[in-house]
Amino acid sequence: MTVHTLKRRIGALTTILGLGVALPFAVGVSPAYAQSQLSITKTHTGDFVRGGQGVYRITVINTGNEATGGGTRMTDLYPQGLTIVDFNIVSASAGVSYSCNTLTSGNQSQCDTTQLQPGASYTVEATVSVAADAPCTVSNVASVIDLGSIGGDTVSDPTNIPGPGCNGGGGGGGGSLLPVSLSGLIPIYNNINTNSNINSPGGVNTSTQNFAVNPS
Repeated sequence: MTVHTLKRRIGALTTILGLGVALPFAVGVSPAYAQSQLSITKTHTGDFVRGGQGVYRITVINTGNEATGGGTRMTDLYPQGLTIVDFNIVSASAGVSYSCNTLTSGNQSQCDTTQLQPGASYTVEATVSVAADAPCTVSNVASVIDLGSIGGDTVSDPTNIPGPGCNGGGGGGGGSLLPVSLSGLIPIYNNINTNSNINSPGGVNTSTQNFAVNPS
């Protein structure tokens, strides 16, 4: 009798363990790896010019296999030397509603959208004014978050702004072109012989003038 009872208990335990292994795979219609995945890219063409304008292109896309948990928010922060002057959506997937604006107090732009389905995306262009004294290199940072979860992404786009004081910028850092000073090595004189002078103010001909290199 004891043997039969043990067999029954083992059989019941085996059934429970079997269900415990099978149930995680049987319950639910979405695999465990299904999720949204926001990705952001930012590009520009060529170097920016001091005193001119430059354009950045930013694209946000849901590369995952699930819709975002809520809407999305993209924020673009402009560094010292760049000021946002125009910001527009240039393309968006069907069904994506958006609201974009610039915040001049913080020198940034922001775009809020509705939920992004898998593969859905949008692209914006930001036009910036480049200061006449902008740094030689700036790094423009943009980020996107899923307002319904903790997902998001950040991108940085380094930009060259050549000019005086920048390596290869056509102006160098200023200063003398010679490595040594010539002070004290070139004699100062009023005339080259006793009959003529070089018309320097107050120059007087003399027959007793001597020439010599000034001592250091």
